[in-house]
Amino acid sequence: MSQEHVLTSPLSEGTSFRTSVQQLASTLKRVDTFYNSIGGLLGYHRKCLQIMLERTDQQTAAPGQAAEEVTFHMPRGPDLAGPLGRQLAAESAAAGLEALPHMAEIYPLGGAGDRLGLKCEHTGEGLPVAVLPYCGRPLLESLIRDVQAREYLYFKLHGVQQMTPIAIMTSDAKDNHRRVTEFITQCDWFGRGKESFRLFRQPLVPLVSAADGKWLVPQGLAPILKPGGHGAIWKLMLDEGIFSWMYQHDREAAIVRQISNPMAGTDATLLSLSGAGYADSRSFGFASCPRVVGAAEGMNVLLERKVRRPDGRVEHAYNVTNVEYTEFEKQGICDVPAAPGSQYSCFPANTNVLYVGLKAAELAVRAGVESGGGAALPGMILNTSKTTTYTDAHSGQEHSVPAGRMECTMQNLVDSLAQHFQEAVPSQRHGELNTFVVYNQRSRVTSSAKRKRPPGSLKIHQTPDGSFLDLQRNARDMLLRCRCDVPQLPEVKDYLDHGPSFIFLFHPSLGPLWDVVAQKVQGGSLAPKSEMVVEVAEACLRQVHVDGSLRIHADNVMGGTEHALAVNYNQIRSRHDLQLRQRSSRMLWHGEVLSGATAGGHSSGLALPLHEELSNIVGNGMAETSRPHREDQVQGQRLVYSNRCGRVVLDNVTVQNRGVDWAHAGNIYWQHMVHRHESCSIFLHGRSEFAASNVSLRGDQTFNVPDGFKMTVSAGHNGVIRQSLERLQAEPSWQWKYTMGTDKNIQLHMEEASSVHQCSAMASDVPPLSYVI
Repeated sequence: MSQEHVLTSPLSEGTSFRTSVQQLASTLKRVDTFYNSIGGLLGYHRKCLQIMLERTDQQTAAPGQAAEEVTFHMPRGPDLAGPLGRQLAAESAAAGLEALPHMAEIYPLGGAGDRLGLKCEHTGEGLPVAVLPYCGRPLLESLIRDVQAREYLYFKLHGVQQMTPIAIMTSDAKDNHRRVTEFITQCDWFGRGKESFRLFRQPLVPLVSAADGKWLVPQGLAPILKPGGHGAIWKLMLDEGIFSWMYQHDREAAIVRQISNPMAGTDATLLSLSGAGYADSRSFGFASCPRVVGAAEGMNVLLERKVRRPDGRVEHAYNVTNVEYTEFEKQGICDVPAAPGSQYSCFPANTNVLYVGLKAAELAVRAGVESGGGAALPGMILNTSKTTTYTDAHSGQEHSVPAGRMECTMQNLVDSLAQHFQEAVPSQRHGELNTFVVYNQRSRVTSSAKRKRPPGSLKIHQTPDGSFLDLQRNARDMLLRCRCDVPQLPEVKDYLDHGPSFIFLFHPSLGPLWDVVAQKVQGGSLAPKSEMVVEVAEACLRQVHVDGSLRIHADNVMGGTEHALAVNYNQIRSRHDLQLRQRSSRMLWHGEVLSGATAGGHSSGLALPLHEELSNIVGNGMAETSRPHREDQVQGQRLVYSNRCGRVVLDNVTVQNRGVDWAHAGNIYWQHMVHRHESCSIFLHGRSEFAASNVSLRGDQTFNVPDGFKMTVSAGHNGVIRQSLERLQAEPSWQWKYTMGTDKNIQLHMEEASSVHQCSAMASDVPPLSYVI
């Protein structure tokens, strides 16, 4: 391999030779194992050199010499931002909700995130993107909240709680795996239980110099290592048993999204993608959007390959795919406008928001392992356009050299899922293929936070500043749908100098569909430079006018917590009942019917007999203890979606205070780290309610509602505010009832408890506690 300098370079002072050798051997062994389909570590390095040589010698075949003719088409698919987009979104989101019990989530978190420059405040060590404090919480937590919001919407419609399994690929870059594991553990697995997560590590690979293929070695036995791209995820899922684990959870497909893109959960984007894929048993799909000409991002194209077989037969192979921007020239793609004068490219953007059919993916990966490439290592590229600065261990001199590592791209798994036809498929039928796209407005699909904005720069694309501005643009669009008056957002320079014209943040379970939010929030206004935070799912806000700051926070947004064993029992019983009601055969992507028996003797589409499901949790039946409890299933607390949550009703309420100190130098808006002069804060503890109507709340005020109580605020004489505190009965005083309309739009109806069950005084002969503020 001609990498002797790795072993002969001098060690850093105080470094143990034995320890360094062991660490290097352990790292390279993982590389050797992962790349076993192409010859292990040696095969990895050979492939790097091969790609470099192809570029140097320009050995790519000309189209006329190839065994196949390649044509790129504009992919066809539903456009959620088009004239009929709102109804299309409702229909595909409804299909996505029905698919939710069969969906999993996959998060590639293994990237180094060097462009963000995140550092630990205490140690100065680099931090992974997953812990970026976006809008007051780590990015990973935002992704979990999006999952919970869709599960809660399903619960409100069907009365059954689903627990989506989540697979997370980490790496050892910047101690990523340890930090992510510790964070999730500290969050008590977000109330979902350790058994609903699988974390698995991708190997780190050596960085090679573009000049001579040498590994970069700043110190002996320690070459520079980086993750080998998110495309490693598919083979790792096979090696680590992730596919099998998902099948055990009755999952047939998954949504894949990257940690640096907090926007993918907006409105109907993910539900529509799930619905478009699952309803038609498709194998792979992309959430796409317009792409600006010259942007450093890939394109989605429909690839048609006219393949001439040795026997003279001609086949036409089709699949939607991604072409990385570094590969445009090699593929003969010109990055030109879709129309003269347009800023948008002729092909849409690849956002890495994906739908994948699990069985299709697994079979493709297995075939790739056997053939030595393909889906096992999809989309292999070597990007050496970036310069790496390091101090050479031999010379002690600092070098800045073009270097890179071989990376795989997860979205190019789709290239192993092409469909073959004897004749060309007419363009009007391209939208019926097994691989697909769903289009939406760009800010509702992607606005990543993956690079740090240089001081003074106005270039905010792919920065946290730019992502937050898009988040507020989405908030404004949603509030306009709620018929709420909202200020225009400023231009970029004014935004960076003085902040956004308003801040509106909300828990995604308030929707997550905007049409659901629009039935909970009706009318009202946000004055310029106002802030409104709604961390509650059960809200009814009618004609709420905010001039200053209003913050509503519920401890229990979607329900309370219970011991894991009780939750498992209740969830299995309710899921079993629902599955019996919904029993039906369904065609898989390859045409097999789910009613056939699986290897375990049961239909993978139907519930196990109730006693067998329960015995998996507590042994041989509820009354027997001959088998030990599975510790990973019964430890800790679980979040249970229910009526045991905070609720707020504000009807014709005006909030007026000094609000945010917009001139404070310490404000970091994208972190939602802002200083305030005054704020009206409502804290709902446990199962509690707050109600206010026909009242003005002025100045700095805090309302703390105890668990099990309802606080009512009203206007007294001469503008004095009166409060009353009443104990709640077992059921809430009101709740939203969700129903699916015939047009696939979700309809909400407020159901109020009768006066007998609504509230009682703290004692039957004592009036409600009232006081004046």
